[in-house]
Amino acid sequence: MTKKAPETVQARTGARRREATQTAIVDAMRTLLLDGEPFSTLSVEQIASAAGLSRATFYLHFADKKEVMIRLAHEIVEQRFVIGAEPLADPHIGRDAVNAVVTEMVDRWVADAPLLEALIELAEQDPAVNQNWMDAVHEVGEMGAKLMSARWGGGPGAYDDPETLGKVLAWMFERSAHQLTRDRSARDAVIAAISEVLWRVFEYRPARGRA
Repeated sequence: MTKKAPETVQARTGARRREATQTAIVDAMRTLLLDGEPFSTLSVEQIASAAGLSRATFYLHFADKKEVMIRLAHEIVEQRFVIGAEPLADPHIGRDAVNAVVTEMVDRWVADAPLLEALIELAEQDPAVNQNWMDAVHEVGEMGAKLMSARWGGGPGAYDDPETLGKVLAWMFERSAHQLTRDRSARDAVIAAISEVLWRVFEYRPARGRA
């Protein structure tokens, strides 16, 4: 078998620079959208300027602003993994810990509201963006399906299609948090409701016969 040539210092340095430039572009779009700039009027020139780059440099890394939005969508979803993956994987997690995870996730939804508004609007108009957004949300659903399967262990109370259930829950939480928290006074009620659903569906309560 042919050995793969070791990566050179120059190649590693170039990869780091490319990643840093792409991160700067994505962060610039994030900031502009959070500051209230509508995606529909946002220009490549604005994004490049906010990132401290030239328009030509932007096009070396992204085909257009939609491609930047797709990258941003995946970053938003990755934040959900960071917040919830490890604590929710604990089969002995307590109700207070579930509530803490949900609180952090809902507050992240509220903070990201302008980004989600732009993403949802674009997804309704562009099939490619819509597919990428669906794929990103389904990643969260897959995580939930794995957690449910591990928790239930194929026992008599296990649901026979955790994959679909995971997708349904992911969309339910995504849309509920996005729509209902527009009224900021509803924040605590939304957190309590989502926590209750998680607690019941994932059955974090000790199962019968367990210590």
